[in-house]
Amino acid sequence: MILFRYSAFIIFTVLTSLQNQLSAQKLSFEGGLILGINGVDFSGEKEEFWQDDYERSGILGLSAGPFVKCNLTPQNFVVLEMRYMMKGSELGYINQYFTQSFERIRLNYIEIPILYGTTSILHGHSGDIPFAFETGISYSRLFSSNIYIDDRVSREFPTSLYGFRNYDISWIGQLNIPYIEGKNYKLLLGIRIERSILSIHEDFRLYNFDYGFELKYIFRNLL
Repeated sequence: MILFRYSAFIIFTVLTSLQNQLSAQKLSFEGGLILGINGVDFSGEKEEFWQDDYERSGILGLSAGPFVKCNLTPQNFVVLEMRYMMKGSELGYINQYFTQSFERIRLNYIEIPILYGTTSILHGHSGDIPFAFETGISYSRLFSSNIYIDDRVSREFPTSLYGFRNYDISWIGQLNIPYIEGKNYKLLLGIRIERSILSIHEDFRLYNFDYGFELKYIFRNLL
């Protein structure tokens, strides 16, 4: 029901904006591939979840997948992605031998973001810099998860994967700038932020928080 409401809101917003703008416009489509490297972590009640002081958090995650971009006008567009997304977090603590140990959780999702974007130009002394800003929501389905605990130096009450929901609904914001551009392709550099809208855990107010860089390779003028 919640996913339906958010999806309906995005569709209604896009259709409303198109009604007066696109009657005489010809749509064009582009597609491509995304590869991202992210810092991933939990936010919210993470100390309560780990049941420990949070001495270290955040791990590296990967994301990759295809996307399709529909150019609505010369400045506005909609993007539909389907990507693999690794999320999770890490607890660092001092074990009984007074050395650093970790508990690490990885959550692997298939994610479907729907984004609305606009392009503009930043004017500066060294020249004009074109950029594109995209924002929207995503629905992610958890397909695997794992936890790393060093049994030799584990805490008295280590954490578990019990209670994690099998979905994640997130807000996304990202900024892209052209890096290399040819006749039939473009390579963009981007920064991306994503945070859960709803808690990903049944017992704690726990949210995925991801941030990082990505490369976006675009095949131009598909249709």
